[in-house]
Amino acid sequence: MTLERIKQASLMLFSIHGFDGTSLQTIAQQVGIQKPSIYTYFTSKDALYLELLHDSLTQELDFARQLTKIRSDGAFKEVLFQFLSSFIDRYKSEPSVSYMLKTFLYPPQHLQAPIQDLRNHYIDELERILFTVFSKEPADQEFYISLANSGQYQVVVPLQRTKPYPPAESSFAFFMVHLQGLWVELLRSGAEHAYVRLQRTWPLVSATV
Repeated sequence: MTLERIKQASLMLFSIHGFDGTSLQTIAQQVGIQKPSIYTYFTSKDALYLELLHDSLTQELDFARQLTKIRSDGAFKEVLFQFLSSFIDRYKSEPSVSYMLKTFLYPPQHLQAPIQDLRNHYIDELERILFTVFSKEPADQEFYISLANSGQYQVVVPLQRTKPYPPAESSFAFFMVHLQGLWVELLRSGAEHAYVRLQRTWPLVSATV
């Protein structure tokens, strides 16, 4: 399907060359179509870029949900370590992961606002999902990111949580800071250095959770 081919080619090119280094003409050539054909599906390069981010975040949240389902009593630290190390493995093999992290840290200047909104709500939902690993009581409300028919990104969130977090919230916050530090390490030092850093720091992180 042409739409999926456009998305796949765009994701690969954006993950390697960034927003400014990738033109619609280059994407069209990669897919084997004429540039005007892209406008059948996307109004602009901005719209294409944001939809790819939406898709990548949705995929990442699905991955987190599937991983946390395997949690068993006494094994939650293994699940957390697997989640951290999976970012390193998938950063090397899945363009959507490197694209997502590069977009978070180096967003196109004119798209900073919508990207920041999507990032913030992705983090909120990721925290809700991962917190279930720390507690036997699952969160009772969900955050989700939806794409409205108008082509605009609409973030739908509950007004408030109906239950307070248990005492594990502090150690969970430390874990999330470590996760985002790992993202920076991946982009600035590469997968090999990031994995060494994870191995060295995990005993300390594990002791807090």
